[in-house]
Amino acid sequence: MPSPAGGWGRSNFHDHLQCNRVITIVNSMDEKEFASIKGWFAGRLPDGWFTGVDVTVEDDQIVVLGTLPDKDLPATSSPEEKEGAAAGRIARFREETRGERIGVAREAEERFHKFVTWGVKLGGVTKRFNPGGGGGSASDRRVMIGRWMRRRHRHEAGAPATSSTSQVF
Repeated sequence: MPSPAGGWGRSNFHDHLQCNRVITIVNSMDEKEFASIKGWFAGRLPDGWFTGVDVTVEDDQIVVLGTLPDKDLPATSSPEEKEGAAAGRIARFREETRGERIGVAREAEERFHKFVTWGVKLGGVTKRFNPGGGGGSASDRRVMIGRWMRRRHRHEAGAPATSSTSQVF
């Protein structure tokens, strides 16, 4: 608010900043669609993978973040040992479930027209399995380019894309 003298006084400027409101951005997805996605994953994920699952939607992707069961380590284990054990367990889960996760992701992508990204939590470690992996092979680049092109086409056309190529896990 301007001061009576017509300028922005220090206290008036400070008062103006304090009265700003936080605007909540409403996602374009309705609650029924989100509930359908969460319910589908609750019913579709294999038993025993996770002790708990968080399913969220971020832009054009569904993020499935599961909590792995803790492995018992001796109470005398250092924080570094616990972190290393968690990282190893996460890597093992990623490799052992790759085929099944790809199958579930393809089904979800066909059903909901959204990409699927997986992640896990164990102890204090959280790891998301990013699309395209980390290897940088030619097939990884093709998947990422295809995903970028579909996203670009979808924004230009204003409609959801009907074709889907699953990402590399």
